[in-house]
Amino acid sequence: MEKLVYLVRERASRDGADLREQVLGEVVPAVAAAGGTGISAHLADDAVGIAGPMPCPGGELPLRAVLGVWLPAHDRHAAVTDVLDGVGVRCDAYLVTEAVWSEYGERRGDPRSWPAGARSPGVTTVALVHRNPALDERTFREFWYGHQSPMSEDVQPRRRYVRNTVAHAVTPGAPPVDGVVVESWPSEEVVADIEAFHNGDLENLTVMMDSVGTVFDMSRLRSVAMSEYLC
Repeated sequence: MEKLVYLVRERASRDGADLREQVLGEVVPAVAAAGGTGISAHLADDAVGIAGPMPCPGGELPLRAVLGVWLPAHDRHAAVTDVLDGVGVRCDAYLVTEAVWSEYGERRGDPRSWPAGARSPGVTTVALVHRNPALDERTFREFWYGHQSPMSEDVQPRRRYVRNTVAHAVTPGAPPVDGVVVESWPSEEVVADIEAFHNGDLENLTVMMDSVGTVFDMSRLRSVAMSEYLC
């Protein structure tokens, strides 16, 4: 089995409820019918009241939906991609390796108890990350996996962390990206409060900024608040 992540860019004016109805009511069933399993949908819909830590700047189409899909083989993605092509202005797909670094209830909060397709509690941020060009690919991954992942677990009140490392793009013209990071948080209030977002200790923010500034290209980092639907 291999996992694909689809990044959907859409107009900021698109109604969030309408986007959710299309994705959950039409797209997810069609993707499942096309052979996709383990589907996750992250949506910038009307249930989210904040933009996120590092939203897309003006002049860039917002990231409005991120879908994860498992397939028997990534090169058999045509039927699923045809479905996703009908969402948003632009849809780019990537083959990834998934690491569920921490699951709901594993270190914080309660284990998952809500049904498939229901909105997960709290809020989720989805980050698009690019390697700091000062690092070679091996050093980038060693630092990301060996330092950034466990460090961030310690200094932030994160409930779940899924790290998707991009192997390569699978749709023509998809812009380069090195990772898609999905993190779940207790509430929007926590994410919006820089001190609470770092466990009530602003020195944790210094630790975090030192790490992300070392491993990622900060000029290209995007982190968007979204609703999570595990289908």
